[in-house]
Formats: sequence, C-alpha cells, structure tokens
Amino acid sequence: MRRKRLIDHLGIDKLLAVAGGSMGGMQVLQWLAAYPDKVRAAIPISTAICHSPQQIAFNEVGRQAIMSDSHWNGGNYYDGVSPSKGLAVARMVGHITYMSEKSMEDKFGRQAKADRNPFKFATAFEVEGYLQHQGKKLRGEV
Repeated sequence: MRRKRLIDHLGIDKLLAVAGGSMGGMQVLQWLAAYPDKVRAAIPISTAICHSPQQIAFNEVGRQAIMSDSHWNGGNYYDGVSPSKGLAVARMVGHITYMSEKSMEDKFGRQAKADRNPFKFATAFEVEGYLQHQGKKLRGEV
C-alpha cells in the first residue's frame, strides 16, 4: 500500500487511529488485516468487509460514465477541463446505491414532479429530480 510506504518514509512507527467511511472504511479494515501492529485504534464508518457483485457493477457503471466523458483525456485533466458530465452521472449512480429501495420508496414513492410536462423529454418523477440535483451539485451548478 502506498500509504504504508508514506508512513514508513515519515518515520511513523504506529498510528493512533485509522478512520474512514464507506470505501475508506474498507481501507481501515485492510490496515487492520495487513498491519495490526501499526494501528492502535480503527474507526470504520458505514462500511462492509467487501463489496457485493451488485456494488461492483454500480461502481463500474460510474467509472464508465466518467471515462466516457469527452473531457476524460485518459485521466490527465488536472490542468484542463474536468469530465464533469461523466462525474455527474457517476454521482447519480452513487446516490442510488446510498439508499435502500425501501428508503427511496419512503422518500419519493412514485411521486410525479409538480412541474412535469408530459410532452417533453424531461424528468417526470421526484426521484429523477433528486438525482439530477445531486449531479448538478457536484458540477457546481447549484
């Protein structure tokens, strides 16, 4: 792990705590498994021991959304335009995975949007509006 090399390079013998949420929580668990003598305390937050096949699939859809953006440039976009459209779609996919089907049903149901226009190719349901808002938020549009 690169992080371990950094800790060694800095001359740190033992970490007081390793903390992380979601996938970062998986990193916490990996630290415990790989370097139990280097970690005094672990704080895994909202995580699991491994991803399910469905989670791996959603992650791949998000990755492909980013890589399909015309601004992807092989990941070399730090001094240029970021693949913000792909990132927005990936964030929408991510938000689907953050909520259970039951919680989405409770929050949104099949509630139609108030400003719905049935003759336009636009969002018809509140859940669609929620996902689009999350994508726009990532892009700094709201």
